This record gives sequence, C-alpha cells and structure tokens, in this order.
Amino acid sequence: MRSNINRRTLLGGTIAAIGMTLVPARLLALTESQSVSLIQRVTSDIQGIINSGQSESAMLTQFEGIFRNYADVPRIAGTCLGAAWRSASNAQKSSYVAAFQHYISYKYGRQFRSFAGAKIDVVRSRDSGDRGVLVETMVDTRNSAPFVVEWHVIDTNAGPKFFNLIIEGISLIASEREEIGAMLAASRGDINQLNARLLAT
Repeated sequence: MRSNINRRTLLGGTIAAIGMTLVPARLLALTESQSVSLIQRVTSDIQGIINSGQSESAMLTQFEGIFRNYADVPRIAGTCLGAAWRSASNAQKSSYVAAFQHYISYKYGRQFRSFAGAKIDVVRSRDSGDRGVLVETMVDTRNSAPFVVEWHVIDTNAGPKFFNLIIEGISLIASEREEIGAMLAASRGDINQLNARLLAT
C-alpha cells in the first residue's frame, strides 16, 4: 500500500478513469448556490483545523467529523468497494462504511495537516446536470505553488454532500477504488479482514 504520497499523487487515478458508472444520479434539485455554500463550510472547517496548532490525534478526529458531516460516506465507500459491495451482507456493509470513514479521514487528514497556513478559496462552480455540481477551489500554501481542488457535490435525502475530490485532475474515487481493491485482494476477499486493515491504517 502506498505511503508518504505528495499532494499531486495524493488521490491517484485521473478523473477520466471514474467513468459515468461511478457518478450517482442527482436525487433532488441541486443548485450551484447550495453547492458553493457547502464547500465554503467544508473549506472553512478544514482551514480552522489545519491552522489550529492542535495535536495530530485531535486534528484527525476532527477531520473524521468533517468527512462524516459533509461527504456522502456510504456512497463513496460502496463505489470504492465495487462489486464486493453488492454481495456483502447489511452487517458487513455497515461495518465496512464505518471502517472506511476512519481510513479515508485519517489518510487524507494527515495530508491536509501538512498544509498548515494554507488559504482555500472558492473560485467558480459549474452545473453538470444530473451529475451534480463541480465547485472549484484554489489552495494557496506557504511552501508551494497554488493548486486547484474540485469538489463534486451531489444532492441526497440529507441535503447536498460531496461525493468526490479532484486535485489537479486526480480523483479520490479512482485512487481509492484501486487501493481498496488491492487491500480486499490481500484479504482474500474477506470484508471483515479488509475492515481490520482499514481501521489499522
């Protein structure tokens, strides 16, 4: 499993690799204004955490809260698991979603933590119809050139949530589908073993 990845390889796999099959249909009427408002709240919370000076453990706990509150965790987790999601029992799905939430928030929380002092601004949005809304942000760090992060926002029964992150054309969904697939293979297809691996990350 990869470690010590930098921001350009943080998410792995191009957005083109996601494909239409991984993009959920819009469930309700979603506006650009709602999507921008969501991402402004997300980025404000992220900036607050990375600039707080707290311990790593405290920051990572808060990052998990951001992921739980603002992301469509079950949909992301199921998409990353792929075909194995469809054959899993309800109990396995529930345990896997919880383990995935821990894994993803701690993994990317550690990377975001390295951007202490960063400023994140929403610069534009575009409506993609049934695919949702893409909100583009610019991340300006103290130690490197600014870079673009796009947030794929969809509507759910719980309101707008983000479904994917795309950093300079590199997609979280595509990367993590590959990562989870490799871990599942190493676990010989056993979801319970996969969950243990995710929780140990």
